[in-house]
Amino acid sequence: MSIRAWPRRALPYLIVAVGGFLIAYLAIFLFAFPAEVIPDEGVLPNVVGLNFADAQIALEKAGFHAQQGETRFHKSVRESVVLQEDPPAGSRQKRGTDVVLAISGGQRTAEVPQLIYMTQQQAKVAIENTGLALGTITEKMSDQQRGFVVESSPPAGTKLQLPASVDIVVSKGPVALPVPDLTGRSLAEARSMLEAAGLRLGGISRDTSSINPEGTVMGQIPAPGQSVSNGGAVSVRISRFPSPTPAPSLAPDTLELHR
Repeated sequence: MSIRAWPRRALPYLIVAVGGFLIAYLAIFLFAFPAEVIPDEGVLPNVVGLNFADAQIALEKAGFHAQQGETRFHKSVRESVVLQEDPPAGSRQKRGTDVVLAISGGQRTAEVPQLIYMTQQQAKVAIENTGLALGTITEKMSDQQRGFVVESSPPAGTKLQLPASVDIVVSKGPVALPVPDLTGRSLAEARSMLEAAGLRLGGISRDTSSINPEGTVMGQIPAPGQSVSNGGAVSVRISRFPSPTPAPSLAPDTLELHR
């Protein structure tokens, strides 16, 4: 065999040897570093607007995992619908990545609390603690104690979409009220007691023969314990000292006689 023919005859063997070496090297390299050689990535599908269950299925088909994130109240988007996905739709991500989905809690609602037998202030606090607002306050005669809630509108247990308000009706007390005993009280104390009882102070007369401190209630009409219509008046008689009588002035000629 000539020296010139040797390269031509060895060339196929050389190609096979080099090819085998490359294949072996590539196989080893792929086995050792598969992720770096063949990137396992995909494009995140857009699942915003889907029900969470449907969004989960769509992501699983694309090779990703759905994870429920925060719940946000929304006025127009119904409950359980996806509002946002993170990472965002359309981005390339490694398959198996967790996709956090923020979902709608629907329209925020609040339940009207039980307000009957509460004072007006207690009812206000209870209403506002639910996220509702106190609306109109009206009064009416009732056997319930004055100042306590007797009705609410809407009634307790009603669910309202926020923002919303609750109206209440407060008792003015019974139609007829017992008159408190004002005897011995100051005029200011008597006025406060009557107003607290749902009554009002009527006429005031003065007794100058009393030895009690000035302005002390000596008597009242109607008498203590009698019934008066709600908001009715009670008249009182208070002590008052007469003004001191001035000394009589003497005429000039009388003064001369006394000198």
